[in-house]
Amino acid sequence: TKPSGLWQNTFDERQFKRDLQQSRSKPEHRTSSPVNFKSFLQSSVLKDTEEAAELQKSQADVPPPVIGPPRLFGEIAYQLDRRILSYVFQAHQRFYGFTLLNIPEKIIEVSTHPLTGKVDEGYQLHLTKRYTDLMEELSQLEYKAALHPPFCEFIINTYGILKERPSKHSSQGTEYNDPDFLMKLIENIAPRRLQKDLLLVLSCLCYMAAKDKKPLLAW
Repeated sequence: TKPSGLWQNTFDERQFKRDLQQSRSKPEHRTSSPVNFKSFLQSSVLKDTEEAAELQKSQADVPPPVIGPPRLFGEIAYQLDRRILSYVFQAHQRFYGFTLLNIPEKIIEVSTHPLTGKVDEGYQLHLTKRYTDLMEELSQLEYKAALHPPFCEFIINTYGILKERPSKHSSQGTEYNDPDFLMKLIENIAPRRLQKDLLLVLSCLCYMAAKDKKPLLAW
């Protein structure tokens, strides 16, 4: 038998109230509450700020490219040539006509009396020993007597040398006598095919500067 209309209405009303009560008791689902959204924005801004600061810090850690005149390459090569000549021929002040390529001939020339033609064999032996000993020392830095003198000559002819000497206590003078500055300059602006030998020439110049206790660029 079918339930009476009154019972059916009462049942429907009770069911409706139960459904309504259940729907109210269920937690309301939100994609994001206003408080959470605000904190999300704050954390996002904070994260972006931290990342920007970190990026800026990392960029600050990378030094700017070293810039200087390419003539410094020629000056480095010239200074090494000069230091080697000054070491071998320490009694001489002027080196007009002297090159690293003609050192053996110049040893014979300066040890021979210009009028009598008599050879001072002791002096000749002394100069020869200074030259061979120095070449042996520089060879430890991979300097090659047959290769690097013409290389230095090429660099000097290609780039020239400094036209003006920087003041000893100027920032420029300090930089030009800083091995790290010169090394970075070579790495930054020298042609790649020349870098290896230019760095070797610089290493040899540093060695000579320590040996004669003078600045890298000495005039």
